[in-house]
Amino acid sequence: MQALARGAEAIRSRRVVFEAVGKVAIETFEVPVPAEDQILIETLYSSVSPGTERAHLLAEENTMTRTKGFPFQPGYANVGRIAAVGAKVGSYRPGQLVVTEQPHVSHVVLPATVGNGLLSQKYRDQYHSALSPEASFTPHHLIWPLADHTDARTLQACSLFSLAKVGLHGVRRARVELGEAVLIVGLGPIGLCAAQFARLQGAYPVLGLDPSAERRKFAIDCGVDAVFSGAGDLPAGHPLMAGVKPPVVVEATGRPEAIPQAFRLCAKNGRVVLLGSTRGVTGCVDFYTEVHKQGLDVIGVHALTRPVHTSVPGNWTDWDDTRLILDLVCQRRVDSAALLTHTMPVAQAAGAYQLICESRDAMGVVLDWRE
Repeated sequence: MQALARGAEAIRSRRVVFEAVGKVAIETFEVPVPAEDQILIETLYSSVSPGTERAHLLAEENTMTRTKGFPFQPGYANVGRIAAVGAKVGSYRPGQLVVTEQPHVSHVVLPATVGNGLLSQKYRDQYHSALSPEASFTPHHLIWPLADHTDARTLQACSLFSLAKVGLHGVRRARVELGEAVLIVGLGPIGLCAAQFARLQGAYPVLGLDPSAERRKFAIDCGVDAVFSGAGDLPAGHPLMAGVKPPVVVEATGRPEAIPQAFRLCAKNGRVVLLGSTRGVTGCVDFYTEVHKQGLDVIGVHALTRPVHTSVPGNWTDWDDTRLILDLVCQRRVDSAALLTHTMPVAQAAGAYQLICESRDAMGVVLDWRE
């Protein structure tokens, strides 16, 4: 890593781009020298979302690529090192490790914001998220520092923070209580993160449902108490559970047809958390029988439902949840490193996306930019 030389006008950078349905490319562009109130970050690792990014690559329902087409720049979870700082920046220094919610890109210039502050007006359009153009505020300018001594494996685990944050958000919104049984439907990385946070919250037992044997094994390794391949295998009244059905069901597949099943699996007067972003419309729901008569609370969870500046009980800000997750990962209190299955050089980005499209066993997929 080297700081930019004085008088330099730009640095050559690379980024991942979706050019068309199923087509991934690496393109080069120039990043300007940081202004006096900006920093330049050189990416070390960025993680791939097997849900959202796959959906955008394939232009599935409820995606930007489906509505507005290509090209599209994916990604929102980077770990990097500061390469240069502007003349008036006192809060950051070259060589410092940081986490950002930027796309898959080798270098990025960001305003040197600290904490959960708003951007100054001159930067708001420039640093607004392409994934959420309709939102009045998106936190994609935020910067989270990491300790200098953080090792490579932990940095890769930290790059999964965006997936972990979804899981944590769902558990918070469910208001899980000590001793309540929680069933996670869909044991992908988000579901497994939700399971870990449910355990930290005091859920007992934490159960998992997924047809993939490999994912069920991951779940056991992550501390899930019992796993099942399908709803028919889930016994009525699990021996670890106080009631016949769990009072909290977290739907983490994002499959529209899984939602009615989640209703049926939940205990009377329970809570069903819709955590996966569904790609399509759910049909044939008997709301009277499966929701009204059962007294279910149905909780929709999405990043844009977070408070902007101040955390409240059951719903924390993006800043606060990410800071907590990074601390828990670095202290080994949350094991996102256990979800790392593939680390690939960025030159093989097309292969990484092929992997998440074709294999249900690809969990934590990380691009390595240290070339």
